[in-house]
Amino acid sequence: MRNRVRLFSFITSSLFCVPAILAQTNPPPSDPQELVTKQPRILSKAADRSAALDLLERARRNSNLRDITSPYAVKVSFETTGDTQTEGLGTMDELSDGGHHWRWSTQLQDSLVIRLGDEGHSYGSNPNEPVPLRIQLLRAALHWPIVRNAGASAIRAANVERDGKAMTCLLLSASIPENPAPRAWVENEYCIETATGILQMWSAAPGIYTLYDYSGAGEFHGHTFPRQVSVFEEGRLAVQARVESLEDAPNLDPKVFEPTQQMLDAGAAFTLATPNRFPLRVDPSDGPTSTFFQPVIVHATLDAQDGHVIEAESLQNSDRDLSRAATDIIRSYSFAPSGFQQEVFINVQFHLPAAQMDGPPLLHIPVRWVIWDHRVKRRPVRISPRAGG
Repeated sequence: MRNRVRLFSFITSSLFCVPAILAQTNPPPSDPQELVTKQPRILSKAADRSAALDLLERARRNSNLRDITSPYAVKVSFETTGDTQTEGLGTMDELSDGGHHWRWSTQLQDSLVIRLGDEGHSYGSNPNEPVPLRIQLLRAALHWPIVRNAGASAIRAANVERDGKAMTCLLLSASIPENPAPRAWVENEYCIETATGILQMWSAAPGIYTLYDYSGAGEFHGHTFPRQVSVFEEGRLAVQARVESLEDAPNLDPKVFEPTQQMLDAGAAFTLATPNRFPLRVDPSDGPTSTFFQPVIVHATLDAQDGHVIEAESLQNSDRDLSRAATDIIRSYSFAPSGFQQEVFINVQFHLPAAQMDGPPLLHIPVRWVIWDHRVKRRPVRISPRAGG
């Protein structure tokens, strides 16, 4: 078993950026799904921020089926492609009694995941088995794309149009970098149809874009749920999901929410946390460094009990050597466990080497990278993610 170094100090908040890095950084690579291509405006006036937060909250409530107070059922089919451990055709079924009981099950290739909530407790089949990254990604895209604590964020905004729809794109971060690109590395992006308040596109980090199609969708208990969800990574389609049905289920048998004896014997199951973001700076192990940093976003899942990395993939391929190094670094470390399986977007910030201190960067030379650890300077902070079911 490889050694793992536990990193407590880097996981601090979903949109944290390293203030010490005031240096040259390339903007995120261009992407055909990125709607913000011109410099957005900073929302500094109270009235502008309030209007933006109201729009976000309206979109968040629209996607939150958990506030429906009558029984309902959802059926989803999907297909995934890429380099994660489990890819292919899948299905997802979800039931709710409109109260405190819910059940969802997903089949993806040979992986079957069942989770049910019973009076505040969670049970499931194989409760300690990791949930495939693609399943957690899809559930987040369907149910929890919009953060709850948006009011604490710095916000930039841009008015855009796609497919004849006028949208407001809101870019959230802990703080706006100096001289940022139209889309900064640290920003979470939401593009919302201005007239309806319905989410049209979500980008948790540069390199991944979730598009929502509501064609044929009617109102369901005050919600307009998408009929199709498409997730693009590095410009390619990674997940294509179709909501086959969303309907009332007045005749649900209450027994479907009861854990089996086998589930009870196995004990409580972990649930899935909503997506999170944090940075990780890495330096050359020896020799001088430049003033240049090159980020790479790594999308990963973290184990609920010990924080080890279950799956990881890079969302940038403009420099394949750095992308490979970023995923190798992340896979070799453990992070603070939370009791939830976490989906994270890690901003791996490479401090590039130089021939002399603060000189121009040396590219494509053999480098042994080490993590720039703040533990002696920063008190360890542990995530308290929101449960996602």
